[in-house]
Amino acid sequence: MSVAKAIWIGVASVVALVLLSWGGWALSVALSGPKGQGDAIKINNSAANWTEKQQKFEKLYAEVKTNKGLVAMHKGLSASNPADKTQQQTLAGVQSACIASVEAYNAEGRKVLSQDWKSPDLPQTLTIDGCN
Repeated sequence: MSVAKAIWIGVASVVALVLLSWGGWALSVALSGPKGQGDAIKINNSAANWTEKQQKFEKLYAEVKTNKGLVAMHKGLSASNPADKTQQQTLAGVQSACIASVEAYNAEGRKVLSQDWKSPDLPQTLTIDGCN
């Protein structure tokens, strides 16, 4: 075999390897959308995700209910002693926590891997009514 033929075989091998690598990359990019959607469906439908998300919604809803109760309690205490600055600050703190818990519940309800698993007896979304 001549040196020129060996060089041509070497160059052709490198070009073929580059084209195969590029083709594999291009194929993975082209299929990434359907693959990603399929993977999300598999994760969403898994028993572990389902039970975790149901538990999370129950916990988040319980936090909202607790925070709204604290707001109501501290509103009463603040009304009975409006000059108490500590009580006013405490009220502001529980109102802030209440609003944050409502927003956390609503945000979880919009997540792709969560929204399907909220128990039917829980509200789809919550408002900050009762937090003010």
